Amino acid sequence: MSTRAGAGLALSGGLAIDATVAVDLLAHAADLGFDPVLVTEVNGRSALALSAALAARRPGVRLGTGIVPLGSRSEVALAMGATTVAQLAGAPFLLGVGTSSPQIVEGWHGQPYDASVATTRERLRRLRAVLDGERHGSFALARPRSDQVSVLLAGLGPRMVDLAFDATAGVIVNLTPPEALPAPRDGKLLLAYVWVLASADAEQRARRELVSYLVAAPYARHLTRLGFGEVVQRVAGLHAAGRLREAPALLPRELVELVYVTRDGLAGRLAAYRRAGAHPVVVPVTGEAAAEGVAERLAGPALRAPARPA
Repeated sequence: MSTRAGAGLALSGGLAIDATVAVDLLAHAADLGFDPVLVTEVNGRSALALSAALAARRPGVRLGTGIVPLGSRSEVALAMGATTVAQLAGAPFLLGVGTSSPQIVEGWHGQPYDASVATTRERLRRLRAVLDGERHGSFALARPRSDQVSVLLAGLGPRMVDLAFDATAGVIVNLTPPEALPAPRDGKLLLAYVWVLASADAEQRARRELVSYLVAAPYARHLTRLGFGEVVQRVAGLHAAGRLREAPALLPRELVELVYVTRDGLAGRLAAYRRAGAHPVVVPVTGEAAAEGVAERLAGPALRAPARPA
């Protein structure tokens, strides 16, 4: 297996598949050469728990989360989970975190939401300190593995991207075309998500997922910067009127094609991300059928191109 493949793979946290199926899919992706293999977290499986199961199944593979909501857990809980995975894997672990949204942090997890740059910087500082073995009150990790846990921050706006490059090992960028990526920084990771319509009936699911992003304030601002302010306002109006189910069908084709790609177009899209200095991470979107076999269907176009250092 290549240690630095031409693309990574991330499993969407919203896919309604059993955890055992998810581990099988991710283990197969690792065997095919995807690197890194990431687990996102929405309302399905716990990203850290699934990463631990995968680490035990495929030790030595570079794994990560992408992302875990930073405010949904304490820094101590995040550090304990990441260190556990790193010890099981015996390989570098990428702990991808992000500010997420009020709906997820407050509504689902019951924690106060604060996505300010100052608060995020302080949380990242405390997280790194705990990972490095420093005391947090009377707590200290019994066996820290700071050399094997790298923290990454999800970033959309320029201030959060700058914070990611300044305070962590790099940035994870979502729903951003290659021409709008931030400039890479020496010694830092720049991971870019590439959403792929992995089955013939995947577009409807993709449209629903895109609407869920459009109603989250950080993504609304991001997509407005990309020139889709009218679409953001239209979806917000439908949301306020209780008619959000109408929104997926009304999304313009150019917005869908900006952030989603078909399997036939995957190789070209990945090449564009690599030219922009990013390491692409494929995120498959399936239709109503199960997700088994999706990694194999995407491996050819994703991994045949030369790898960039990552």
